Amino acid sequence: MTAVVVPFPPAKRQDLVRSIARRALSLSPEAGEKHIVRSINLQHRTLCSKGVSLRDSHIEMNALEAAIRTVMWEAVMQPRETR
Repeated sequence: MTAVVVPFPPAKRQDLVRSIARRALSLSPEAGEKHIVRSINLQHRTLCSKGVSLRDSHIEMNALEAAIRTVMWEAVMQPRETR
């Protein structure tokens, strides 16, 4: 068995994850979902073009989606400051 090394896994790139989540939250729910799907597909194509196998790129995209949705959930559930 050989190990697969993804040099910069998208789910670990916090700037990317926060950017996608922030943009999705600023849109309508339908448009936000489309933005997430487009962003994940772009990252998927990028990994595949760099030689990452289809199986491994799918694993990375699942991790990316989970990271995005975690940031979104935290943003939605964060208590608002009272004025």
